[in-house]
Amino acid sequence: MNFNLDISQVVNDMLEAALPHLSKGGQQATEFASHEFQQYIINIEHIQDMAEKGKVEDEEAQFLVDQYKLSMKAVLLTVEGLGVIAAQKAINAAIDVLNNALNTALGTAFKSIKLVL
Repeated sequence: MNFNLDISQVVNDMLEAALPHLSKGGQQATEFASHEFQQYIINIEHIQDMAEKGKVEDEEAQFLVDQYKLSMKAVLLTVEGLGVIAAQKAINAAIDVLNNALNTALGTAFKSIKLVL
């Protein structure tokens, strides 16, 4: 059996297939995090303003700050989940490229074998 596989080319092709998924995931993470950070600052400024005007006491203000921190944490954990999804999509795309390369290199002997992760 003739096995002709250019490993460097396959690695480059795998990276090329994975990169769009990682890039999109990074863009989504940046957008979610940026929005949440801006909203957090606005909320904290509002609490500070209310505290300075005597509309809330220090203890209430601290409680509100803590609640907004929890909210920000929830959003950032969602961003983490989006990163896991992006990574899995990137892995799947790379493995598809590898499967295709192996199918091409090995022909019918490899057709019944499929790599998955």
